[in-house]
Amino acid sequence: MTEYPIQILSTDGRRETGSASVSDAFDRVHAGEIDVILMTVADPDEIASWWGTHEKLGMNGHKYHPGITTSGMTLGKLQRASEEEYPERSGEYFRSASVVNPQFQKTEYFRFFERELDVRPMVLNGSGQMLIGSQREYPAASEIDFSFAPHSDSIAFARAADSWPIKTVYTQTAAFVTINNAENNAGFVMWDYAPRSRAELDEFYAIYDADNANGLAFLDRNNSIEVHPAAGELCIFNCRKMHGIQRCSSLRRTIGSFFIQDDGWRIFD
Repeated sequence: MTEYPIQILSTDGRRETGSASVSDAFDRVHAGEIDVILMTVADPDEIASWWGTHEKLGMNGHKYHPGITTSGMTLGKLQRASEEEYPERSGEYFRSASVVNPQFQKTEYFRFFERELDVRPMVLNGSGQMLIGSQREYPAASEIDFSFAPHSDSIAFARAADSWPIKTVYTQTAAFVTINNAENNAGFVMWDYAPRSRAELDEFYAIYDADNANGLAFLDRNNSIEVHPAAGELCIFNCRKMHGIQRCSSLRRTIGSFFIQDDGWRIFD
């Protein structure tokens, strides 16, 4: 099993270097032993070709968050739907996945996880395959603190709780590979705080949306770390903890997915 150079970072202050297989790195993050592992999986020239193979998917105008363009309708947009909005938005999400996934499964990104983790797409009974992953473009920004505001990710955190079929709050791990970073080396901040429910997460959003400074003051009561992945690094992290993408001074490109354990590794976005 191939081992790759790694850096280990955690909100408790741990910093280590070494090497690990992708499987071992995922297991350690998923078990809660470590918050973040940066793993060098390709050199910058090679990783640029990973994005090139994704261009055929089309940056088709989906907006996961103001300004961020993705190659499919990602789960977050579906999870923000109300009960009234859910049927239409759910249809859009699964139609998007049915178009993007067949091409996505041909990419080096998906083949990497298929080879290293034996991943399979997440399937919801009665709806079909969830989106496997997405390429994301973060445009240059100047008047904001975060290009993607602080948030937490959970497959169970849907506002349309009655309609959304997944009720279990799984342990969830995220991973993204950096294709190119912004000129200011924008990374992300992670806080040692994991909301336990959608309601608790929305309580934070209410504070943050009313006054960003108050929202950050709330988060800053917890330990935090800054993580700055370089081009060619795979960032594996505990996405249940609050995290936000720092302001990007120029275009930043990544490809990423979420992972849970359900009869083996399942991949979705």
